[in-house]
Amino acid sequence: MVTLTQEIKESLKAAKIAFLATSSKKGIPNNVPIAAFKDLDDGTLLISDQFFNKTLANMKENPAIALTWWGDAGGFQIKGTVTLHTDGEVFKKNVAWMKEAWPKFTPKSAVLVKITDVYIVKPGPEPGKKIL
Repeated sequence: MVTLTQEIKESLKAAKIAFLATSSKKGIPNNVPIAAFKDLDDGTLLISDQFFNKTLANMKENPAIALTWWGDAGGFQIKGTVTLHTDGEVFKKNVAWMKEAWPKFTPKSAVLVKITDVYIVKPGPEPGKKIL
């Protein structure tokens, strides 16, 4: 199990926009900017789906994703496997979070990401190095 470091969590929290990459079963890629994401615990992310179309179709066909961000607190790339929730406890937490953070948004689903890998994205001697 991957355990996020405090540096990674702070960097994610400080990021305003991240980019979510998915791929269809046939390998056709899709990449979208997202703003509704947060860590739930040391190995899991929550992404709120208000607008996904191709992204949602891809995740249903192929649960592997990559999430990359960069901001004032640096950035990283996380890879993981998603499960989609349209009811139940995870979805309820997502709806409550959106009501508080972005009341205009109405979630269609909650995307739970089980983190499998973390990579460096900053310039320097080790871009692309797997760190977790």
